[in-house]
Amino acid sequence: MQKYLVEILECPKCHGKLDWTITEQTTDRIEAGEACCQDCSCTYPVRDGIGVFLTTDLKRNDLWEQVDNGLGQFFKQNPELEKRLMDVPINTLGSVDQHYRGGVHLSRGETEKARVAFDIANKGLFSEETIQCINNRMDYLINEVSQSDSPIVDLASGACGLVIKMLKNLPNLIVVTDFSPGVLVKNRKRLMKQGLYDRVSLLAFDARQTPFATDSISLLTTHAGLNNIQNPGNLLEELYRIVNGKFIAISSFYPEDDQVNGAVIEEAGVADLCYKNKLLEHFGNAGWVVEVKNSCSIKTIPAPPGVVLKGARVDGLPVQEIHLEWCVLLGTNA
Repeated sequence: MQKYLVEILECPKCHGKLDWTITEQTTDRIEAGEACCQDCSCTYPVRDGIGVFLTTDLKRNDLWEQVDNGLGQFFKQNPELEKRLMDVPINTLGSVDQHYRGGVHLSRGETEKARVAFDIANKGLFSEETIQCINNRMDYLINEVSQSDSPIVDLASGACGLVIKMLKNLPNLIVVTDFSPGVLVKNRKRLMKQGLYDRVSLLAFDARQTPFATDSISLLTTHAGLNNIQNPGNLLEELYRIVNGKFIAISSFYPEDDQVNGAVIEEAGVADLCYKNKLLEHFGNAGWVVEVKNSCSIKTIPAPPGVVLKGARVDGLPVQEIHLEWCVLLGTNA
């Protein structure tokens, strides 16, 4: 993580001031060390340049770690399936299998092979119309943030699709975040291999309990991050606390009368964030002024299950064909 962040980081649990012990550093980065809260004595490590600001009081469902651990264990028990996934021409695989092959390449540090696999998989998992819709929303977001040279904090960055596009089109410093340290380790390797790491910091934290000081963030972005935060609670109040500027979120919304997908949404604990009117109400209650920009409606079908990895899926939603509304939410402090 880059050193400038020390000035705006605090204890995510009690908001106390942090004392820093740095054991490995460069001119502008902390590579290893520890931050300790002066008030509650909680400690937060920095390992391999990644600051980990996770607390123990919030329940989290780290699907990235579950998939990685589960896939590794599965291949130990079924080595012949690993060969069928990894040792054949990639165009002989189904889209879901291609996606998981990309994940295996990434875990091995084979970032270019991973990028190729993910690109091929996405063409089968998503329609051309959907890919164009998402890319247009990203371009709109990039145009919005290009008006400022402030650092950007990207929330729930996941596989860094939006981050990579921002790094290629903007000069800003960018903070890549996720609550899964494992996915940040992969992102670090990927960004280094692509020569995009110089302006990046990596922080692991829960968006419901961030390590940022009040009013310390000028630009907060996310691509589909809001839709995937389970049991959000006071999420939008917490984001309102830290932002003194703009929050720009690419989001997709389900029809409120879709009972089949709605049942899965409710079970997953993301109903407050997957329906537009409900989310806008929560934004307003938290103090935000939000505009809905750049909307489009795209027919979306469930991703097919894996063939080599029988029954495996990339996304749990949708479970039946629907029209998803994609848009950009532009939030500012009231």
